[in-house]
Amino acid sequence: MHVIIGGAHNGKRAFVQKLLSKQHAEGVSWHEGEVPAPGKHAVVIAGLENWLAQCELSEEKAIDQIVEAVENRPAIVILTDISRGIVPMEAELRKLRDTCGRVYQRLFAEASEVTKVWYGIPQNIKKRGE
Repeated sequence: MHVIIGGAHNGKRAFVQKLLSKQHAEGVSWHEGEVPAPGKHAVVIAGLENWLAQCELSEEKAIDQIVEAVENRPAIVILTDISRGIVPMEAELRKLRDTCGRVYQRLFAEASEVTKVWYGIPQNIKKRGE
């Protein structure tokens, strides 16, 4: 799994599209704000923070569902860094921020590659085998 992280509107999706075109990856399904069922086909998953905000699963079950969705398949997961900036006053938004942090930690640990995209500039921060 390759995880791409960065701020909102920082060029993450454009980076992934460019990456996929370089790899001549066709037939990759995009899932925006949803977690696909487990499978073997290549996927791009984006908007997990939106899915987490609306899902009614416990944090542990949500993490398990995300990890199962990317296991044993080519996957790119696009994450929006919501940990910076002003801490929300609303308890639910603070909880979402904390949950995202724990989900992101799990995905980073499982990922073979992690790239941070900040203002359109990609920076590789993890790559297994290097």
